[in-house]
Amino acid sequence: MKSLFLLLALFSYLSHAKTLTATYEVSYGIFEALGVADARLEIKEDQTYSIRIEARTSGIAKLLTNNRIETYESHGSVVNGVLIPQKYIKIRRTDSKKSTKIYTFDHVNKTVWRENIQSDEWDKVKNEFYASEDVLSLFFNFKTHLKSRKDRPFYVVGGNKKDGRIDINFPRDEALSKMQEKLEMKEGDFVKVVLNDRIFSSAQGELLINLNQDGLCEKAILEDVLLFGDVVGKRIK
Repeated sequence: MKSLFLLLALFSYLSHAKTLTATYEVSYGIFEALGVADARLEIKEDQTYSIRIEARTSGIAKLLTNNRIETYESHGSVVNGVLIPQKYIKIRRTDSKKSTKIYTFDHVNKTVWRENIQSDEWDKVKNEFYASEDVLSLFFNFKTHLKSRKDRPFYVVGGNKKDGRIDINFPRDEALSKMQEKLEMKEGDFVKVVLNDRIFSSAQGELLINLNQDGLCEKAILEDVLLFGDVVGKRIK
């Protein structure tokens, strides 16, 4: 459930405040409260930033996943209002084990280094591809892309393992009307995100997103999920 939890908080971004927090809850058909994700963005006076998202299972999902908690962090600098990552961290832990991946950006040489830490094992390798952003910094920078509303792909660390590609699409006309009906919302901005990666039974991981006037995600739906219906994420705080 890692990618879904991560995306619940991705569309929060800084407006004028130096600290922003949001909480999201996940439900799936007849199953309520499968998980909760807390997100926090802080920009300091020295123009460095830190983003932290903690996602944890709850209810029946907590029993099935051995009390799984995942943490995502991005640290870097702010240049002309844009977040430039220097380090991206992903931590997964349950009651029985813990694993950590640390990605370090070398923007000058267009290289990303990846450290894998699990139990007593550790290795450092060159990542399969270079990207100038990680998945957290991309979406906290998303306000700049809302201005042009241009469909385009992005390549980010934290995306799919092959090349990190994430497609951002802005629905129009009939497609927009269908998305508004699906999300049961009329106000705000509507965005379709294609992760190009399988989540549950969704082959490409297609998400429908509604953003409020402040740029916060109000509701997200993961499409094409079988059995019990859509996976839905809502901002609750």
